[in-house]
Amino acid sequence: MVNDAAAALYSKIGKKTQQQVIGLLLPNSWEFVVAYLAILKLGHIAMPLDPTYKKLEVAMVLNQIPPLLMVSNPAYSKLIDKTGLEVLMFSDLAGAHPNPEYLQQDSKTQIASLVFTSGTTGKPKAATYSHRNHIWNIEVCSKVWDWDHEDSLLVSLSLSKWYGLVMGLGGAIYHGNTMYLDDWFDEHETLKTLASGKISIFTHISTTYYKLLEAEGDFDISKVRLCISGGAALPPAIWQAFKDRFGQEILEVYGSSETGRIASNLLDERIPGSPGRVLDGVELKFSDENEVLIKSEGVFPGYYNNPEATQAAYTTDGYWRTGDIGELNNERLVLKGRRMERIRRFGYTISPRDVEWALHQNPDIKEIYVLGVQNPQQPNDRLVYFINSTLGESAIRDFCKQNLPFAWRPDDIIMVEAIPRTKNGKPKISKLRELALENI
Repeated sequence: MVNDAAAALYSKIGKKTQQQVIGLLLPNSWEFVVAYLAILKLGHIAMPLDPTYKKLEVAMVLNQIPPLLMVSNPAYSKLIDKTGLEVLMFSDLAGAHPNPEYLQQDSKTQIASLVFTSGTTGKPKAATYSHRNHIWNIEVCSKVWDWDHEDSLLVSLSLSKWYGLVMGLGGAIYHGNTMYLDDWFDEHETLKTLASGKISIFTHISTTYYKLLEAEGDFDISKVRLCISGGAALPPAIWQAFKDRFGQEILEVYGSSETGRIASNLLDERIPGSPGRVLDGVELKFSDENEVLIKSEGVFPGYYNNPEATQAAYTTDGYWRTGDIGELNNERLVLKGRRMERIRRFGYTISPRDVEWALHQNPDIKEIYVLGVQNPQQPNDRLVYFINSTLGESAIRDFCKQNLPFAWRPDDIIMVEAIPRTKNGKPKISKLRELALENI
């Protein structure tokens, strides 16, 4: 089927001496998998678009990076302004060309995918990934997790994002795993599938585990070998609550769209509050401000047609600036928040993650994000809590007085129905700063 789809695409685009960008606008589905692999087989660049995008968002992406053509279906093609752009229906990927020619380059330089980053601090950027980037990340994690051909995966991460595309689909194909593919995450359906006994590995963003804990019902997921969390820090209280309810010790990992995987807990060493040990093949050091700096084969080639942004993120000696503040504790990495989130109060430098994890000890607090607002005219940063809770502000302040150091207590509490997050589950820092400035 992939060979037929690749031949049909070749009939449309013909022989090319340079890689071309081919867009994909399809939900998680077997059609997405076939179209994606067909593009890679031809040697071109797959650019999957998030199927939850609105029409304006699709237009913005396609204006920024016009693909040679788009592959979609009748339902999602309605989101595409077809002016000047050929849109090919997946159902039309038939009718093989007799002699398709495949563009082959070195795996370290040939781009496999072009995916948009999470955009935690602003506008998402288009990031390129080589074939070697994809394979390196799968191989280095497989050694740590004993991931092999006998495993089976439940994947409800969006295949339009790095996490789902590489560590979900890519890993399943690499190992020849059976993959159960959901078009979106639903906590009850996920727990039913995990309880079926068919799944050995489940991997998702950290906020997913909050939702699984909230789901009502009795589910035995003891047959699942690994529950993996990535994308954002997992509070220790959530780790413990998940263990208490389901008997599963979540294995937390660390990385980003730009860097690939950096650290992981081990099968016999799953430490709440830490993404574990630095992976083999990763060179890690800290800047003078404790920013995590890395080199590895997992680091992407750069932002698409944006060498300035790419270069700005490297140190002069070639290390990638992650933007995360961290430290090593008994050879395990501990993350303290983003560099731009650093909070200084009363002579202390405060980690927002430490404050959030302390507040998660209160079971009535569902979500919490701690932000520092700087004012050059004031000696201390203003400490703002964004909280989703059934508690009122007075009860939250009482809890803080009883359980938190003075410097950690809030100046302002902003109650929200949910923390605004990116599609990867990371807090939208720019949006939160806007809300803070509007409310304090």
